[in-house]
Amino acid sequence: MTLLNLYDNEANRGEKVALKFRWILVALVFSLIIIVTIKGDYKEAVVSSLIASIFAIYNLFLIYLFRHGKVFHWVRYLSVSLDVGLLSVHIYSLSVFISPFAVATTATILLYPIMMFLSVLRYDKKLIIYTIVFTLFSFNLIYFLQYPKLDPAILNQVISTDPSGQIYKSIYLLFFGLLLLHIPDLVNRMVTRHAEIAEEKNQSELRLALEMKENEYIEEKLQYARQINEQLNEKNEQIASRNEKLKEMNATKDRLFSIIGHDLKNPFTVLISLSQMIKDELGNLETEDLKKSLNAINNASNQGFALLDNLLDWARSQTGEIIFAPISFGLNDSIREVLVQIGTLSERKQILITNKIPDSHVITADRNMIQTIFRNLISNAIKFSKPGGEVILEAVFDQINHKTVITITDHGVGIPEENLSKLFDIKTHQSTKGTMQESGTGLGLLICKEFIEKHGGNVHVYSTIGEGTQITFDLPSIHE
Repeated sequence: MTLLNLYDNEANRGEKVALKFRWILVALVFSLIIIVTIKGDYKEAVVSSLIASIFAIYNLFLIYLFRHGKVFHWVRYLSVSLDVGLLSVHIYSLSVFISPFAVATTATILLYPIMMFLSVLRYDKKLIIYTIVFTLFSFNLIYFLQYPKLDPAILNQVISTDPSGQIYKSIYLLFFGLLLLHIPDLVNRMVTRHAEIAEEKNQSELRLALEMKENEYIEEKLQYARQINEQLNEKNEQIASRNEKLKEMNATKDRLFSIIGHDLKNPFTVLISLSQMIKDELGNLETEDLKKSLNAINNASNQGFALLDNLLDWARSQTGEIIFAPISFGLNDSIREVLVQIGTLSERKQILITNKIPDSHVITADRNMIQTIFRNLISNAIKFSKPGGEVILEAVFDQINHKTVITITDHGVGIPEENLSKLFDIKTHQSTKGTMQESGTGLGLLICKEFIEKHGGNVHVYSTIGEGTQITFDLPSIHE
């Protein structure tokens, strides 16, 4: 929208405001008609009725023009002429039929400035000048027409009613009009400044958009160049992140190949060699030697099975094949099943497992994952406990977070402080032999961490060399 159209629209709005004021003026005139009629001033009532009728008819004419979009420029001059002229006629009729001093009363001063102000709402300086001149002319014309009829005694007592007072009031109206004359300039400057600010903002946004597009284009070209020519590879966050992820994937792959190629090979080597020895020497073996060999085969089988189980769990967790299906169940029910599964491990080392977890603890979790977590953590605690030691299971309900905090404590050999940060990192973590030289893969803790985090929980390890290790983790809980 251009500035000219903006002023034209605002001028039309000003004309509508004047139209509304004119209706108010009609209502006031009709009120006056009722009053003068009651007093018996029928001639003034007739004149006032004529003025109110002209106002009403003109308003209806304006409404018609607005509805048909035919509000011409000359209509504004006609409106101002009609408003000031009919007001002057009305004041003159009041002076003729009621009181000659109506042409010099305070009410007169108040009505003319309103008419002048209404002209300002059209935002036309020429119209304002015309209104000022026509107002001063009409204001003084009706005064000096009635001046000979004014009582000299009252003129001497009321200064504002004499010619000097009239001139003073005319000057007042003139200064008021000149003040109003500055309003269109003020509005024009304000609108122009706002338009300039808006234009500057648009230009700034356009420049910014062009710069962003240019930067995007340059970045795309640079990225393309990096991919085409590895010799121009520059350090940036995206490439560094990809390289880091690639290194991590390679480290994971190497670690898994190492486990499969070395740790998985050992149990089968024991199984093959011992089974071959029993096959070849069965007739010459003593019962005690045969028993030891069978125990070794059993241990190797359990070790190989645990390794394969952990490898499968790890592979499925990495490929997303494990379905997370949480349900509500008693924590101790699940722990008892795990303790039965690993009973031979604790019996072999005569480890006492003390379960202090109340039967009232109910958790919301994936039952298979929870059993895998407890099987690995308790087995790990047994592995690093000395023969005849104790593993303690405890649980506390966190009322604030509605979680069950579980603690598994052993009094074994402990973990060096520098190794604590490596426990859950497949790139650096290595399996450690147990107190009876039990082997492991180091995958157990990694699987536990993944499964605990799938439940929205956290795992922490606290350990002191020679005193033991404490592992805590939290799970969603329903407390009863």
